Formats: sequence, structure tokens, C-alpha cells
Amino acid sequence: MLTLAVLNHLIQQNVELKASWQQYQQRVVALVLPMLTLKGRIDAQGFWQEDNAEAETIITIASTALTKMLIGQQPGVGDVAITGDHALGMAILPLIQALQYDWRDDLARLFGDAIGGKAALELENLYQQGRGISQSIAAQIADYAQESDAVVVSKVQLQQFAAQIEMLRDDTARLAARISLLQQQAK
Repeated sequence: MLTLAVLNHLIQQNVELKASWQQYQQRVVALVLPMLTLKGRIDAQGFWQEDNAEAETIITIASTALTKMLIGQQPGVGDVAITGDHALGMAILPLIQALQYDWRDDLARLFGDAIGGKAALELENLYQQGRGISQSIAAQIADYAQESDAVVVSKVQLQQFAAQIEMLRDDTARLAARISLLQQQAK
């Protein structure tokens, strides 16, 4: 089953979690995601193998949890339901949450370390540039929304205005000094 292969690929990439997965060998677990159900028996290496036996625990993750994760929030208690062996589900849930996909490993495996590393570096640079551009655009939009018709001026505008007033004050003081000097000479 392709979906179990994807899950097993994630487990393979997260080597530090394999020993934890191996603790639950021969246990049958079902993971229910929106529009997808993964069910399998955990083998001695910590991988999930397809199994038709009834699941000992069923972990159901609501679509709200996925939405929260996409916007950087932590899913809450109401986003996950565990039925069956509750202790097993509570032990497996953190392992599922800890799975991280590393696309750099796959690039290196597909294209070799040299080309994969260069491609990963270029993609990371593009991502950082895109992120910087999007942050800059967001800041400009925020500035425009805040100051386009605002009665309050920006700090830069206020500093420029203060500098112009200072220059005008200096010019006025010099002009007053010249007038005073001319008046003294005329006497």
C-alpha cells in the first residue's frame, strides 16, 4: 500500500525514532486522517506492515488539526480522538507528531550527494528569497494600510519635517542677525 510506504519512508528518515517505534512491534494501529486511513502492524524494525487484523487503537486526526498545523498552531485536544487501547494511542501519538520529512535526503538519494546538495542549497536560497520578498511586501502593505489616509504621520516623515523646521529656524536666525547688522551700520 502506497500510503504505508510513505509513512515508512518518514520513519526511515527519522532514525532517532525507530527504537521508539520498535517498542510497539506486533501492535496493530489505525491512523485516520481526513480522506485517508492508515492501518498496519508495527514490525520488529519499527515499520508499519499492512495487516487486516482489527486495530488495537484508532487515532483519528480531524481536519482542524491539519489546518492549525499549516498556520503554525499546535492542535488541541479536540482535534484528536483515540479509541480502543487509549494508552497505546497516547504512546503512538507523539511518535506520529515527531515525524519530519527531509526533502534534502531525497534529493541526495535521487541525484547523488553533490548534485542533490547543490539543488537543495539553491532551493533553500530561493525559499529564503521568496520569504524575504513576501515579508517585505507584507510590511509595505501594512504600512500603506496604516498610513495611506492616516492623520498620524510616520516616524521618517516626522524626522524629515523636524529637519526642515530646524533648517528654517537657522536660516531665520541668520537673516535676523544680518538685518540687525545692517541696521547698526545704517546708524
